[in-house]
Amino acid sequence: MPSKPIILTAIPVAFGEDGAVSIEANTAILRKCAQSGVDGAFVIGTTGEFPSLNEDERRQLTRLSLDVLTNKRVVVHVGAPSLYQVERLIQIAREEGAKEVACITPYFLPSTDEALLAFYRRVSEVSDGLGVFVYLFKDRTGITVSPELMAQIAKFPNIIGVKISGESLETVGAFRNHLPDDFLVLTGSDREIGRLDTVGANGVISGIASVYPEPFVRMAEAVAAGVEDRAALQEDVNATVDGLLGDIERLKTGLRLQGIPAGHARMAVGMPDAETMTLLESLNAKYGTPAA
Repeated sequence: MPSKPIILTAIPVAFGEDGAVSIEANTAILRKCAQSGVDGAFVIGTTGEFPSLNEDERRQLTRLSLDVLTNKRVVVHVGAPSLYQVERLIQIAREEGAKEVACITPYFLPSTDEALLAFYRRVSEVSDGLGVFVYLFKDRTGITVSPELMAQIAKFPNIIGVKISGESLETVGAFRNHLPDDFLVLTGSDREIGRLDTVGANGVISGIASVYPEPFVRMAEAVAAGVEDRAALQEDVNATVDGLLGDIERLKTGLRLQGIPAGHARMAVGMPDAETMTLLESLNAKYGTPAA
């Protein structure tokens, strides 16, 4: 019988009208996660608009996440363009009590396999005592990591898993085939939660689950229980993924419709138009849960 897929919620960061981090609103988002049936959270990642946050804000959000999600697994993203920044962020995460971190590949400038190996070798060294997930997202970083290169990185101490975003399930399977059995392989393609077992992946990191966790939790439970007919469950997963698209403003709109003051994106993304708002309201009527 397949193992229950891991669900880590990719947490959005809430900003106030002045653009500052809102502790009250972020606490509400994190409490929603804490009360859901997901396994944990991936914080200060792409959904959290990490390039827009300074060190102090990342420290503050790390502390808040660990304080609220005491009953959940918390993976703190420490990615940045340079190793200098990453080392500082790893130290901040350690000081605030994190047990696991994730680090996206360096980005903006092109890189080489040799440079990436040196980068993650150093990340491994300075992460002693922490578990580290490598974060691959070619569409956002411009950096390609092959399954063969990932297999080399996976040999470094403290590297325990990989998050693969923007790739097909078949590509995720190719990575799985090159990695040790006990190495965690997570995908950002949360739509595929019901098919992970076909390629040996372990779970999803889902921004959609920050708004509507229930379809993903139900699917994970059905997989673990060996339920074969999961068509209706997949329809619910598809509806939430197709409606929210992982779009920051759509996610925050979905949270606001549930009474959580999620604010708006700090980064320059488009706002939902009237047609999209109608779609989001219909999604909320079916899948939304009013804030406690």
